[in-house]
Amino acid sequence: LVAAATLSCGKRPSSQNPDAAVDGDGNPLTPDAAPFVDAAPLTLSIAPLNPTLDVTGAVKTLPFTATVSGQPNATVVWTVDDVQVGVVNSAGLFRSEGWVAGKTKVTARYGTLTASTTVVVRVAIVENVGNLSAQQMTDLDGGGNVNAAFNWLYPYNNTVFPRGLESPTLQFGGGATQAMKVSARVGDFSYTGYFAGAAFARATLPQTIWKALTTSADGTAPVAVEATELTAAGVTGPVAQNWKVAPADLKGIIYYNTYRSALTNTGAVMRVKPGHNAEVMIGGCAVCHSVSANGKVIAAGVSWSTDNPVDSTTYNLAADGSVATRNSNSDGRLYSFGGLTPDGALMVTNGIPVNGSPVRGLGQTLLSQVVDTSSGAVVSAPTFTSQVDYALTPAFSPDGKRLAFSYGSNRRTLATMDVDLTMSPPNFGTLTNTVTATSGIVGWPSFLPDGKAVVYHAGDRFDTATYGGGASYAELRMVNTETMTINELKNLNGWDDAGMSYLPYGDAEENRRNYEPSVLPVPVGGYYWVMFTSRRTYGNTLAPGGSVAGSDNEWGSMVNGNEVPSTRKKIWVAAIDLNYAAATDPSHPAFYLAGQELDAGNMRAFAAMEPCRDQGATCESGSDCCTGFCRPTGTDGNGAPILQCVEQPDTCSMTDEACNVDADCCDVATGTTCINHRCAEPTPVE
Repeated sequence: LVAAATLSCGKRPSSQNPDAAVDGDGNPLTPDAAPFVDAAPLTLSIAPLNPTLDVTGAVKTLPFTATVSGQPNATVVWTVDDVQVGVVNSAGLFRSEGWVAGKTKVTARYGTLTASTTVVVRVAIVENVGNLSAQQMTDLDGGGNVNAAFNWLYPYNNTVFPRGLESPTLQFGGGATQAMKVSARVGDFSYTGYFAGAAFARATLPQTIWKALTTSADGTAPVAVEATELTAAGVTGPVAQNWKVAPADLKGIIYYNTYRSALTNTGAVMRVKPGHNAEVMIGGCAVCHSVSANGKVIAAGVSWSTDNPVDSTTYNLAADGSVATRNSNSDGRLYSFGGLTPDGALMVTNGIPVNGSPVRGLGQTLLSQVVDTSSGAVVSAPTFTSQVDYALTPAFSPDGKRLAFSYGSNRRTLATMDVDLTMSPPNFGTLTNTVTATSGIVGWPSFLPDGKAVVYHAGDRFDTATYGGGASYAELRMVNTETMTINELKNLNGWDDAGMSYLPYGDAEENRRNYEPSVLPVPVGGYYWVMFTSRRTYGNTLAPGGSVAGSDNEWGSMVNGNEVPSTRKKIWVAAIDLNYAAATDPSHPAFYLAGQELDAGNMRAFAAMEPCRDQGATCESGSDCCTGFCRPTGTDGNGAPILQCVEQPDTCSMTDEACNVDADCCDVATGTTCINHRCAEPTPVE
């Protein structure tokens, strides 16, 4: 591969005779001098061309050389376009860490000249994780069918995973195993692992393998996964699944309520960053919380009493993870379950009707109103209060331009309003009845980042069970607020395209047990991400006969007059396609949020961004930065870029960086759009 360009050259030396003839530029010509002819253009070439590098989980290098017009040149500048596949240093030495497969373009630059080629990195890793014997591995390689009960329990087929998570625990039916084999393949990546047996059929891919697998997947081709077990009776498998991977790390922090936490021995507001374990954020039986979309303000009831929290408090959240009281109020109803504006400055309070709140945990009447979260003072908003008395479970869109809430005497209406928070007082548009159910209730609305659709809970009641452990059923729905079209989100809720339950323990045990959605304020990897409470099973861990004691009871119980929540009440996450309006079902099967406590009852997740980082701080993408932009500011010793938050560059915006319209985004020609002021890539397609 050769690239060529002409460099500027001077004229040949000319005679000093002033009487000599001159050329067209006034330069003298001599009888023995021919007119000047440009020198041959310089060319730049690199080698090797289109190489393939085979790696097996260890560092491997490949040297590149550059020649200028056929002569070796060490002054060229080397770059690659995908540093996850590999990096190249200043000497042209390409380096793969041995884990990530894919293609990356290597480019050499010399002045205005460039020359490029593509490196294909192929990964093939085989690990004997469980120290199996050669005979056991041979038996597993041969396959078999002796155990009809050996089937996938978790994850579900066709689950979409983002990057940046802990490796999931693969779980199967059929009882104890002596050994297992798991293989995973996507593109130029392949992995085979042999694992020791256990009382429950499970295997967890090493974290390095999970990261390599998800990084190697570009989001278009499915990840093909197979598992085989060895028992005393013989071999069964392989049983197969396909997954998809969104080509980006899940953003933000997830905040949820927990009860009977082993970390606090009581209730608390917990937070978990994807890929990490949960930690206590606000202890002391803090409940009924809400979080601003920008992740800077949280509100909660504190020290719940017989029918209300004793107090309610707002808190400021800092980029370093610290929490400081913003305002404390002696009215425990004030901040409980309210809807925070995206910056957390204001809240629309959760209404409590005269005949008592249908939302468990609150009593005594409270009209909905707009309050300042730094003081608790009521903010005059006549365009709101003249239309609304009791707005239950209110929520703002991530851009602050819309409000949704449960409304009406029977709470079967989901209402929406346009909002202008730039006006003083805030201006609320005409109330629109967006959804009207024929039975039960609709509540817990959460807008998609584009502000044009709402995911909500449609069920028996606002709660996930009755007091003392009675059943309460619900599913998630989504309404397009422009067309009023309702989507049942069947795949998210556990149904296949034919309307049959795909959940492993069946309809009677698992379906219609999904509640309280919250949508991450920005799209990631071509998808919107919904966090929700569910009482479904989690493989053979939280299930009838599961390894966690008591997890056969999904509703909870009363013990010595005290309510004991079920450990089956957990946080799950599911993907929704960006082009939801054109899809019959834009949702995908959900996955269990790793990092939450197994032995506690967890509920009402709030997905919010991390508090943004100042200019100069390290970052992974523009969504991390208060400036909205994250760019390379240098390279490390291996040639990998160092990313920092920077001022707005005089260029187009990359994925996750700030934008106002689609045209601000670099890849708009390939489908990138501006959603909630961030450039978002389209949903990957095969």
